[in-house]
Amino acid sequence: MGTQFRRLSWGCILLLLVFMASCSLHAVKKPEGEKEFSQETSRLEKLAREHPKTSVRAQSHLRLAFLYVNYRNPQLDYTRAFQEMESYLSLAPARAKTDDFQNWFAVLKEVGKLQTSLEKVQKANKSLREEVASLKETIEKIKSLDRQMEEKRSLIK
Repeated sequence: MGTQFRRLSWGCILLLLVFMASCSLHAVKKPEGEKEFSQETSRLEKLAREHPKTSVRAQSHLRLAFLYVNYRNPQLDYTRAFQEMESYLSLAPARAKTDDFQNWFAVLKEVGKLQTSLEKVQKANKSLREEVASLKETIEKIKSLDRQMEEKRSLIK
């Protein structure tokens, strides 16, 4: 009875180790730093371009999209995330019908519109600042001329 119990317990331990090892091989490590994000981005871009299976390419585009909007990513890129989601949508239209995907897609589309509007406003703001600087310069010149005219008037009297 003692040897059978030992064999059973060692067998269970060995089986547990095998399961743990197989689970750890399938676990996807989430990138942490800028270097890890760029490595993972490069890996996924290569998969999205070169893998023969459409489903793997589609999944790579989706992972890329979520990588670009990950809050830990030091180089967030909402426009690129939207482009990757569009690629995913074209490769896997049936799987893209989920509410979560459609919500993300709509939000990223709106963010893209807002970024475009922000760029236009910033450009207009820069133009207005330049105009204000020019007007301030003109005002200073006019003040200087006014002072000179006053000085000449006081000399003439």
